[in-house]
Amino acid sequence: MHALLVTADVEPGREEEGLEYLRTMLPQLEQIPGLLSGYWLATTKDGESLAIVLFENEGSAQDMAQIGLPNAPQPPGATFRGAEVREVVAHI
Repeated sequence: MHALLVTADVEPGREEEGLEYLRTMLPQLEQIPGLLSGYWLATTKDGESLAIVLFENEGSAQDMAQIGLPNAPQPPGATFRGAEVREVVAHI
């Protein structure tokens, strides 16, 4: 299993708008090959947004990091900062 750590910057005051966009996209995201689950964390006071998306294998996570995310439409008020793939070595 591999995790995709995604960071973005969210403009102050546009957090709810971005969350609504995410909610409308969830059914489409569930169709991504190899996707197991995803967790979107609350935006910090300085506007940092973090998501942790779990994939069955490294290839699926890398495809999303290198192709899917850079070519995806940006949520309103958000700017994609980066994505990093890491192997999950333990979980409960």
